[in-house]
Amino acid sequence: MNSSEVVDSGLNSPTLEALLTAIARLKTGIESLPPQEAVDYYHLLTAISVRFVPDLYEAYDACVASILATEKKKVTCSRSCSACCSHYVSSVEPFELIALDLHLKKRENYADLILASYNRTVTYEKILKAEASEEKPGAVAEEADDRALYRYFLRGRSCPYLEKDGSCGVYEWRPMACRMFFAESSPRFCAGKALASPWNRNFQVELPDVAEQALARCSRLLEGLELPEELFPGIVAVNGLFGRYEGPPGREVPSDSNGPEVSLP
Repeated sequence: MNSSEVVDSGLNSPTLEALLTAIARLKTGIESLPPQEAVDYYHLLTAISVRFVPDLYEAYDACVASILATEKKKVTCSRSCSACCSHYVSSVEPFELIALDLHLKKRENYADLILASYNRTVTYEKILKAEASEEKPGAVAEEADDRALYRYFLRGRSCPYLEKDGSCGVYEWRPMACRMFFAESSPRFCAGKALASPWNRNFQVELPDVAEQALARCSRLLEGLELPEELFPGIVAVNGLFGRYEGPPGREVPSDSNGPEVSLP
């Protein structure tokens, strides 16, 4: 429904090696978790997120930057633009949802953010249901999804995690699905129906298969949580599982900067 392209790279460099190392460390941490019903499960899960997800994001950003440089992409994105922040974000990893929810929990308006995330989920699901009901026999299911995503975007419902000036309020903790999205054209082609313009030059950066597969292995370790892959319903689901969980007696939910000392392999 738009002119977005995918930049796929067979990158093989120190930045890729650093990313694979960060993913491997995260995987080792997740593998050390006790059973989900254990009293310490959420406390340890968040501690692992605080300890390893920032390193993953740092390595991911460096890898993406290397790909952009190799492909000679002239990115026009700027702070507070937020033109692309009305998309319904999908392909979010479960450990990202855990980390982001932990960050959101510290906000006084946490309940408002959960409600806003829920409302956007309901809006998208209604659009998707309408598109599916209108689909002709023999049509490809993904086409209804694409149309629903485009119609949701046209609603102009910006991400509830944005600040008033349009900057990202969760920039350090935004998911990789947001970090991979760029534009080479004017911001006016990133908003509304202009998204479908032939002058729109949005693109996404895809990692080499070896990195994508490593991330998938990490996510499979948390499949028991049954979290959605979409951002807004995912955050709602994490809240449903853990709410404003404060940890076992005598313990505190770890902070973003200094998680508790946790014995991990």
